[in-house]
Amino acid sequence: MKKAATAAIALGALGAAQAAGGLKAGLWESRPVRMTVDGKDMLPQMRQADEQMRAMVARMTPEQRKQVGGALGNRGAEPLTQRMCISAEMAAREQPLVPRPPGADCEQPKFERAGNRTRFELACTPRGGGTLTGKGETTVAGDLVTTRLDSTRTDKAGARQTTSTETRLKWLGADCGDAKPLDQLARQAAAAPASGPPAPAPAPRK
Repeated sequence: MKKAATAAIALGALGAAQAAGGLKAGLWESRPVRMTVDGKDMLPQMRQADEQMRAMVARMTPEQRKQVGGALGNRGAEPLTQRMCISAEMAAREQPLVPRPPGADCEQPKFERAGNRTRFELACTPRGGGTLTGKGETTVAGDLVTTRLDSTRTDKAGARQTTSTETRLKWLGADCGDAKPLDQLARQAAAAPASGPPAPAPAPRK
């Protein structure tokens, strides 16, 4: 299940980061179409892990659900789907955002836009060291956005892991309901270490 968890994290990062450039404001739902790690299809294991997580969330009290929040609270109705809110400010940006691993230190991505397609390249230093490089493409077609990404991660010992993903986003409507915009969540996450008593923390990240 370790690879499934890794793939799920990668998928979550992909869905959260691709929200810009061509997307209109409102509520979107992401769905994985393909996820392979070293050539192995990870969707069955990811679906199983997601169903187990949904069962756990269903047993939580309303107070517990509020505490965990985040991705758990933004899950779609179907397995492996997540919902995200795009603010008007995010929708108006010209420069698209591209996927990045959680906690990774990434260089400014390179991208090239042609019509409704945006090709991008990323280079990151993941948490724990090593390197991660990738190339991908995002295609916008009305209320549907498809993002493909092929990436390679090399750890400090030189071991390599290749991941290939395809994710589709569908616009559900202008009303986000209880879902908070992604840029608001990002600002809250950035401000979180400054609140409360000092505590040990990892090295600062971009």
